[in-house]
Amino acid sequence: MIRALDILMAVVFGISALLQWNDPDPWPWALIYGGAAVVSGMSAARASSGRLAPALIAVVAVLWGIWVLTHISGGIAWSQLAESMKADSPQIEESRETLGLFLTAAWMGFVAFRRGQVTKKKSAR
Repeated sequence: MIRALDILMAVVFGISALLQWNDPDPWPWALIYGGAAVVSGMSAARASSGRLAPALIAVVAVLWGIWVLTHISGGIAWSQLAESMKADSPQIEESRETLGLFLTAAWMGFVAFRRGQVTKKKSAR
């Protein structure tokens, strides 16, 4: 089940990274979503036992999300996030960015936690 979620999140983050190319500032967004996609894919493949990369991505996403959150003028437009794909106001775009960063941080934190559990199990043997 967890492996399927890793695969799903790798695909979601990969698509999110690709969708950033029409953004005015695509590189930071593509890097964080791309990094999360790679880490999720590696977790699905069980190719890494480290937790540094997902923990680092989680910390960056949280700090960045807090920064964006504190710079949203006019308040968060939570009720308008899914009304249409067009961001009719800067608040909608920034609210979506914040949500994306916090979702990235949550998933990367979960991956880092799981990697720590795997490391503990291996060292107990």
